[in-house]
Amino acid sequence: MKLKSFLSKYDTVIFDMDGVITSEENYWTSAALTVAEYMSMRAGADVDTEMYMCRADKIREHVFCGDKLIGLLKAKGVNSNWDLGYVTVLCACIAGGEGDDIFTAELEYAKTLPDNIIDAYGALAERCAAVTGESAEDLRRNGKMWCEMHGLFQEWFLGDALNGKPSKNGFKSGLIEKEEPIIPRDTLLEILRLLSSDKRVCTGTGRPGIEMLRPLSDWGVLKYFATDGLCCYDHVEAAEKALGNNVLTKPHPYMFLKALYGTDYDDKKIVEGLYNKDKIKRALIVGDAGADILAARAMGADFCAVLTGINGKKSRGYFEDMKAEYILNSIADFVEEE
Repeated sequence: MKLKSFLSKYDTVIFDMDGVITSEENYWTSAALTVAEYMSMRAGADVDTEMYMCRADKIREHVFCGDKLIGLLKAKGVNSNWDLGYVTVLCACIAGGEGDDIFTAELEYAKTLPDNIIDAYGALAERCAAVTGESAEDLRRNGKMWCEMHGLFQEWFLGDALNGKPSKNGFKSGLIEKEEPIIPRDTLLEILRLLSSDKRVCTGTGRPGIEMLRPLSDWGVLKYFATDGLCCYDHVEAAEKALGNNVLTKPHPYMFLKALYGTDYDDKKIVEGLYNKDKIKRALIVGDAGADILAARAMGADFCAVLTGINGKKSRGYFEDMKAEYILNSIADFVEEE
C-alpha cells in the first residue's frame, strides 16, 4: 500500500479522534446514560446502575430520539460529549413534557436553537433558569449542573478503576474497555506507519489525555504520533485557566495550533497569533464535524473531511458547501494499492 498523492503536499497531519480514528459510539452511550442518571437524580428517584447498563442501548435510543438529537446538536457545533449531555438536559428542562414525551419535546426545542449553539450556551442557561427557578450561574457551562454531569459521564466512560474512585450510584466497569477503531485496526496501523515515515502525525481532540492515550496505546499505534503533537482537552483546560479565556475549545483553532507548533509552545503566543504562519500551509486537518472545519478555516489550514461521523455520508453536502479541500469516505482512503 502507498499514500495517496495529495498527501505529499503536507508535512504535518493533525487528526481529530472521535469519528475519525476512534468510534464515538461508546461516548454517545455514556452521554445518554449520564442524562438518564442525572435526570433521575434531579427527580429524586433511585438509580439502579446495573439495570441502566443492561438497558444502555434502549436508554440511548430514548434519550437521543434514535440519535437524531446527536446529529442535530453536532451539526450546530456541540463538539464535546460532556456538552452533548449538558445541552440535552437544558433542552429537556426548557421544553417540558411528561414521561416518554420529554425527549420528543427536547428534540423539537433543539431544532429552534441557532446554528452556532456554542455562542448561545449562556442564553440557554438563562432560559432554563427562568423555566425551572434555579440559579442561572448553577446552570451555566462549567457551573454546578455541568460539573455534576461531567463527573457522572467520567464514571460511565472510564469506570471505577480508571476514574480512581467509586461511582456515585454503584459500580461501573467503564465503556472505554469496549473501544475499537473506526476502520480495521490493521489498516489504521499501516496508514499511520506510512504517514509517520516522513510527516509529523498529531491529534487535536476534545478527549482528555487518558481517553486519548489508552486506545492508541492498546491498538499499538501511539508510537506513530509526535510526542509533542498529542493535543487534548487537558491542554485546553490548562490554557483556559491560565489565560482566563473560556472559549478555546473547537471551533476555536487553539487545539490544532497547539498540536502543530508543539504542546510545549506558549499558549499566550498561540492565542495572540504569534507563530510562524507559513507552517500552516503545510498542515492538513482531518475531521468529521463542523467544529473541526470551522477551526481549520479559522487558522487557514487545508481540511480533509471524512464521512464517518454521526451523520455519515449525509454530511457530504455540508462539507461541499464549506469547500473542504478533500472529502473521503474514511481515513482508509488515505492509501491505495501499489
